[in-house]
Amino acid sequence: MRRAVTLGLAAALVFAGAAAPAQAKTSACEIQPYGLIGDYWRTMGGENGVFGCPKATEKGIANSNGRRQTFANGQIAWSPDQGGKMIVAAYGKGGDAVVRWGPTNPFHYDYFEILVRSTHLANGTYTQRTGQRIRGSASFHGPDGYFTFRVRGCDDKPLGDVCRQGWTISVSTYA
Repeated sequence: MRRAVTLGLAAALVFAGAAAPAQAKTSACEIQPYGLIGDYWRTMGGENGVFGCPKATEKGIANSNGRRQTFANGQIAWSPDQGGKMIVAAYGKGGDAVVRWGPTNPFHYDYFEILVRSTHLANGTYTQRTGQRIRGSASFHGPDGYFTFRVRGCDDKPLGDVCRQGWTISVSTYA
């Protein structure tokens, strides 16, 4: 099922290059995030932000080039097949499940599709058309429950839309 919705955009984020895993401790968290996932986590407030402390170390994803890390309140994934510094993240905030993604450079898209799986809401694919061609965000409100998201960028074509880079690595959170 595909539904068009108007959703808020994520603020622009600056991502630094990946750091080595052996990094000096920069927070009170037992596990220290590193690389692009760690950079994004720190940009979002680190241990005091929406994600809280990591629950596990960063892990590679089977049959994928990316990595994902689970935090107290969500997940952050690096999904390089959709852009060299592409981050997709999900967290719960005020009864909402929030998903954010970007940047997709060097790729630019006419719109994004968000695949949503939830324990309480209707599952489906939602379309986001905005002026931002490399990033976005969406919030889903509903009863408390578990949400899983995947995102892909697509382009309008006369003979049918094209989503060349495919779906991102999935990320999940509780609302």
